[in-house]
Amino acid sequence: MPAERILELQAMLADAPGDPLLRQAIAMEKKRNGELESAAAILEDLLREDPKHLACYYQLALVLAGLGRTADAAETCRAGALQCLVTGDGKARAELLALKRALQQA
Repeated sequence: MPAERILELQAMLADAPGDPLLRQAIAMEKKRNGELESAAAILEDLLREDPKHLACYYQLALVLAGLGRTADAAETCRAGALQCLVTGDGKARAELLALKRALQQA
């Protein structure tokens, strides 16, 4: 069933190439399936292309932490929190900073 969902999302992406929400959804399905490296790669690509896609920072940090890359996860939170200053999203910034603190305390 999970693989079917990824295939469905990929088919939708074929109709809307580059759609960031579909690409993020594929990354989240891969995360759910334990394909953390693949999920991280998708999210990293999304952020390279569009640094203002704020939801990706939090999800990427979680994936990186799951891979044992805690320092990279904390750096992702920091970068996302800075981007939140640019976009004016205080709620996302607070969530990223809280996750960064939690990662650093772990």
